[in-house]
Amino acid sequence: MAQGGVGIRVEDLAMVYRSGAGSLTVFDRARFDIAPGERVAVTGPSGAGKSTLLHLLGALDRPTRGKVFYDSTDIYAWNESELARFRNREIGFVWQQRSLLPEFTALENVMMPLLVAGQPPGVAGAPAAELLERVGLQARASHRPGELSGGEQQRVALARALVTRPRALLADEPTGSLDYRTSESVAALLAELQRQLGFTAVVVTHNLAFARSFDRVLQLEQGQFVTVPAPAGRGSAGPVEDHGRNYV
Repeated sequence: MAQGGVGIRVEDLAMVYRSGAGSLTVFDRARFDIAPGERVAVTGPSGAGKSTLLHLLGALDRPTRGKVFYDSTDIYAWNESELARFRNREIGFVWQQRSLLPEFTALENVMMPLLVAGQPPGVAGAPAAELLERVGLQARASHRPGELSGGEQQRVALARALVTRPRALLADEPTGSLDYRTSESVAALLAELQRQLGFTAVVVTHNLAFARSFDRVLQLEQGQFVTVPAPAGRGSAGPVEDHGRNYV
């Protein structure tokens, strides 16, 4: 795959959970496109399936039916080993619960994806330090997560997600556990990093003010994805043609 942001296309995506004799359909025949480098927020009520969508886009779960394309590649045509390599190389994840390793420093936490990929510590340290500087935490590199505020921990998590230079960032409620002022700071940082690095961003959020700062909002209600355009003058990816793909 080429460098830069990646285009994502969802075709006839369905996720059905089965338990005993019953089943729960989260969504069915979902269709939408996300342009390379676009910033898309996903909103909707709790339990509607927003996190499920993110897991499917991130190759963490397999759909019941349908396809997810990154550029022209259907990722669910791959086996599990191929999907794991794809996740590690092409996608960065940020969660509401930061899941930082408490026994390691901020720098070491950011280095971790590179170490897992086989890079020696002497090589992984430089890009990790650069990302910590980008998120404004170079002075906190030697601090452990317990010595950092919630906002600082989320900045470390964001740096960790981006240290491999992924082409897509998937974030699930990245400001959900933060106070208003800290949420605003993290949201602004995410937007700035996206402008600098050019990745495609898909972010699940309940924060409507945060969502409106994106290029586009996908609203999920009763199994349907409906596109809500960004306010005039907002967004960085330009207009995205609909082609009839923005509805379930």
